[in-house]
Amino acid sequence: MSSVQPVQLSPRARAYFEQNFKPQYEQLQRAVRQTPLAILVWGPGASAGDLYQKRAQIRDELRRRGHAAFFSEDLAALSPATGSQKGIEFLQAQAADLIVVMQASYGSVAEVHDFAEHRVINFKMLIFIDERATDGYSYRGALQELKTLYNNVETYRYPDDITQCHLLTKVLAKVDVLQAVKYRVMQNAASWGLSAGGA
Repeated sequence: MSSVQPVQLSPRARAYFEQNFKPQYEQLQRAVRQTPLAILVWGPGASAGDLYQKRAQIRDELRRRGHAAFFSEDLAALSPATGSQKGIEFLQAQAADLIVVMQASYGSVAEVHDFAEHRVINFKMLIFIDERATDGYSYRGALQELKTLYNNVETYRYPDDITQCHLLTKVLAKVDVLQAVKYRVMQNAASWGLSAGGA
């Protein structure tokens, strides 16, 4: 069976494509890539060695790409002098577009369990958990529910996935999707004359 050859563009259509559609399409793609996100990166502290280094690598690469990426501890100067750590992190999580969690310390496990029931936050999480911990209560409880609801729980193999870029690659893939979604929300709000600052 011979293949069907497409009809070629006319000179006028080709000129319109080159002068109008193509530059506008490319400009819109740049606008999506330049849509900033506020991202929290939760996980172990400096004493965790390579796990902390991976957490820092994720934050710093997100910053290089134009995002407002922070550890919660980076925001101490903005936090109220009174109030619990849980309350402070709840507010930070509400304000964020994405929360990357490396569930590799008692603190990060507690953070996930604190916020897993809050629908204003739990769908924003991208959670990484060591595959050796999938038989434990944390995974079989809160994380299994989140994975079912939002497909936002990933397992990793230590140390292979830490020494390589597998976690960072998954974070960047998630960020690409969120940028496109946020860009569409902002454009839709603008078409209605609304502010999308909180989107």
